Amino acid sequence: MPRGPLRPTTLEIDLDAAAENLRAVRRLVGPSRKIFAVVKADGYGFGAAEMGTVFARNGADYLAVADLTEGVRLRRRGIATPILVYPNSLPGAAAETLAHGLVPTLVDLEAARAYSAAATGPCEVFVKIDVGLERLGVPAEQAVKLVLAMLELRHLRLGGLCAHPHAEVGGDPAYADWQLGRFTGVVDELEARGVRVPVRLLAASPFVLRFPHTYLNAVDPGRMLYGITFPGETPPVPLRSTLRALTTRVIALKELAPRDRFAEAAPFPVIAPLRLGVVPMGSADGLRWLHAGRVLVRGRAVPLIGAPSLEHTRIDLTTVPDAAVGDEVVIIGRQGDLEISPAEVAAHHGLGLHHVATTVGPRVARVYLEAGVAVPQGG
Repeated sequence: MPRGPLRPTTLEIDLDAAAENLRAVRRLVGPSRKIFAVVKADGYGFGAAEMGTVFARNGADYLAVADLTEGVRLRRRGIATPILVYPNSLPGAAAETLAHGLVPTLVDLEAARAYSAAATGPCEVFVKIDVGLERLGVPAEQAVKLVLAMLELRHLRLGGLCAHPHAEVGGDPAYADWQLGRFTGVVDELEARGVRVPVRLLAASPFVLRFPHTYLNAVDPGRMLYGITFPGETPPVPLRSTLRALTTRVIALKELAPRDRFAEAAPFPVIAPLRLGVVPMGSADGLRWLHAGRVLVRGRAVPLIGAPSLEHTRIDLTTVPDAAVGDEVVIIGRQGDLEISPAEVAAHHGLGLHHVATTVGPRVARVYLEAGVAVPQGG
C-alpha cells in the first residue's frame, strides 16, 4: 500500500503553532475577554474544522465563519463550540442556521424578521455595525434605531454587536480611534436606553496587534492566529506560521537537446542540453500564484520552465544531475540551508500573505503535524 496521499503534493500545517498563537492572544487580551477565533475561508486555507478544533481546545470561546455552509460543516464534524456566522446568506437560510445551533449576524430588519419567524424559542443574534470599512453592516448612525426595532420582534435576543474596522498597516491611530468612537457610541446609547450589549466585538487582527484600547470585552483575531502578519507590523507577542511547507515530488525526468527543426515552435526555448523534471502540481492547484519562480530540489534552487500547466509543472534540473524520480520538491518551505518563504511567494505575485494558503487548491492534501508528526484527521 502507498504511504501518504496518492498524489504526492501536500500542504503541511503546524497545529502546535496554531495552538501557541491562540494562547499568545489569550495572554495579550487577558482571561476575562472572549476570543472569537476566526476560521473563515476554510480556516484561511488550512482547514476550518482542523484549525477550529485546535483553537477551541486551547481556549477560544467562539469560532467565527463568514460562510453559513462552513458553519454547518463544522457542526457536522462534531464541533460543539459556539459559532458566530458573519453576514453571508439570505433571509431564507434562517431556519437552517438555527437548526445547526449557529449564531447569526444581522444587518437589516428583513433578516431579523426571518429569524424571528424561524425561531421556536429565544434566538441569540449579533448585529454588525459599519464603522468605516463601507462594506457590510448597518451604518453607525442608524444602528440604535435598527437594534431597537429588532428587539421588538418575537424571540430575538441581542447577543452582541460586532464590527470590522478599516485598518492599514501603519495607519493613523486617530482613524482607529474615530472608528472605535463610532462603535462605542452605539453601545453607550443602547445601554442608556436600557438595552444590554453582552458582547462588544471590534478588534480583529490589525487592531489586536496594535491598539489594546480597542479590545473592549471581546476580540476576533483571524490571520494572526495562523502566524500571518504583514510587512511593517510588529506583533506584541511571538507568533508562529502554521504553514510548514508546500511540497511535491519529481514524477518524471528526461534529457532534452536543442531541436534540429521547429525550434521556434517548441513550448519553451532549449538552446543547450537540458535536464527536465515534471511535478504533479499545476495551475488547477493554485501553483501559478504559489511559486517564487524557483523551487528547491536536493538542497538547491532550480527554476521553473515556463508557466504551470493545468495539472503539471516543468522544472529545470540541469544543475542537479543527481536528481531522481521521487525527490522532494519544495515550493514553499525549507530544504537544507535554503528556504522559500510565504512572504517571498506573496511578494513575487503581489499577493497579501493571507492569500497564500487560501490559494492552495482543495485537491492538495493537507497534512497536519503535532510535535512534527502527522496526525490523522476526521473526514
